[in-house]
Amino acid sequence: MSTTVVAQSLGTKFLLEARALGQVRAAVEAGGLIVYPTDTAYGLGADPFQEKAVDRLLAVKGRPRDQGLSIVVADLPAIFHFGVRTSIAEAFCAKNLPGPYTVVLRATPQAPRPILSGEGRIALRIPDHPIPRLLAKAVGPLTATSANRHGRPAPATYEDARQELGDLVDLYIDGGPTPLGGESTVVDLSGPRPKILRQGARPAGG
Repeated sequence: MSTTVVAQSLGTKFLLEARALGQVRAAVEAGGLIVYPTDTAYGLGADPFQEKAVDRLLAVKGRPRDQGLSIVVADLPAIFHFGVRTSIAEAFCAKNLPGPYTVVLRATPQAPRPILSGEGRIALRIPDHPIPRLLAKAVGPLTATSANRHGRPAPATYEDARQELGDLVDLYIDGGPTPLGGESTVVDLSGPRPKILRQGARPAGG
């Protein structure tokens, strides 16, 4: 059976108690799957460095492996720890992150290999939501794919995610409805100019 922890609401902010954060950490370190709120949709999290955890996530979603997976990180230094820094990427990220964007960069040697695209690129997020940034800081980077089966709508609420994935997930974090209720905008910053790969909940800028 899956476990559910509830993020405590502090006005427009959310907080995870130490006990709940410990449960999340234990689940991720054991190779488990968690579901957590972001600014766009609920995300399906696993340790991107554990190949077995990534394999399990892909099986749960029914997602082809060759598409790669995005990860959520805590801050801009982490973006450029895992992705190659360029002037274009630096300017875009400084202007738009945290926010509803996934940025695609060439991967550094430190990047988690199990989630890279076939071309050696990595997709990264810093959501404009306190819970995923807290998790990334306290637990480490997590996969950030939406918590739904491949090809299905991205869930905007805990209830939608739970109905979609049920007990295939080890732990859910209920943080209420997501602010934007849609997918992130994916911007490829690995080339000489930004390229929008997917238009999401807000128009891309930068």
